[in-house]
Amino acid sequence: MSEQKRTYSRVETFFSGRLRILAPGEENPLYQGCSGCEPAQGTALRPKGTNLPEPVLDFLETINAKLDMLLSLANRDHLESSFPVAVNIVEISGAGLIFTADREFALNDRLEVVLFLSQFPLQMAGALGRIHRRDDRAGRSAWAVDFTFIREQDREAIVRFVFQQQRERIRESKQWN
Repeated sequence: MSEQKRTYSRVETFFSGRLRILAPGEENPLYQGCSGCEPAQGTALRPKGTNLPEPVLDFLETINAKLDMLLSLANRDHLESSFPVAVNIVEISGAGLIFTADREFALNDRLEVVLFLSQFPLQMAGALGRIHRRDDRAGRSAWAVDFTFIREQDREAIVRFVFQQQRERIRESKQWN
């Protein structure tokens, strides 16, 4: 029996993503990050030494957050045209994921995936990967992907997501015990 060596924690989950199949020889990702998708820094970005009253600064931060959200939604519409296949992520780690979709794939298909880790505020991550296994999940094909290229900030966002999910499950289990 072979044992899998895991470097990253993984978690079962359910959220949406988009993907595209890479053309032969294609190595560069289309997804380059999402401006306006990073969590707000709050008062850390406030200019020092301004004469603006705190309520005005609070108002400007609220407007800034709303503009970021609108830009994020516009960015998502663009992503849906560039990444035509809708997928549901059912398991994820910093090294790869398992997804389901309304179409079939082949082993060793190379793809680029964009993950919607959070809807509001919109938080996304992207990676290149290769399908290495087909599983069966509730009568549907589920495709296991190893990441072959991922920006460090995207991997960190995924790892934070996994830890957040694990913490929530621990909290829920303690509430029921």
